[in-house]
Amino acid sequence: MMKALLPFRRAGLDQHSDENLITACAGGDNTALAELFRRHGDRVYRILGRLGHVEPRDLEDMVQATFVAVKRSAGQFGARSTASTWIIGIALNVARHHERGQVRRRVAMAAVAESQPSSDRRGPEEQASQRQLLGRLEAAFEELPPDLRTVFTLCDLEGLRGVDAARVLAVPQGTVWRRLHEARTRLRRYVEGDGEA
Repeated sequence: MMKALLPFRRAGLDQHSDENLITACAGGDNTALAELFRRHGDRVYRILGRLGHVEPRDLEDMVQATFVAVKRSAGQFGARSTASTWIIGIALNVARHHERGQVRRRVAMAAVAESQPSSDRRGPEEQASQRQLLGRLEAAFEELPPDLRTVFTLCDLEGLRGVDAARVLAVPQGTVWRRLHEARTRLRRYVEGDGEA
């Protein structure tokens, strides 16, 4: 009998909106929290990993801390933004809090370098050139001020719309576009050889 109930419960959760799941979390439903984690956990992990606020060994703990904060704050969700944007905002707040206690930052673009295929059809010279370019990009990304790095990560790496990034960061949308333009310009200059982000 238990086997018949569990798939039905999971199927029911799959049909609920994120907003309904947040409401259920506010009422203490841990299964709803688990469903939110299933839907958004990977994205939170990627964002926190790319920002450089969190050491690799701490990433999973920070993702968990984000969803603990989601449950704790669920009653305050006012649907002024999408649930996804709200969860990303919580993740950024958790990361900011964590960053205050950190002395060193992790290499922010390691995930990008690791995602490159190790065996491709390019020759050794092209592969070496690509590795050098990625190394320059990582170095340039590390040199960006935190506000530019955050906007670049949210918009260009994670594909968040400017309006949603503005909500997450609690800044005007024009500020997001200005920071994004400045981040892109600095990265381009650094990668093209100016050597200064």
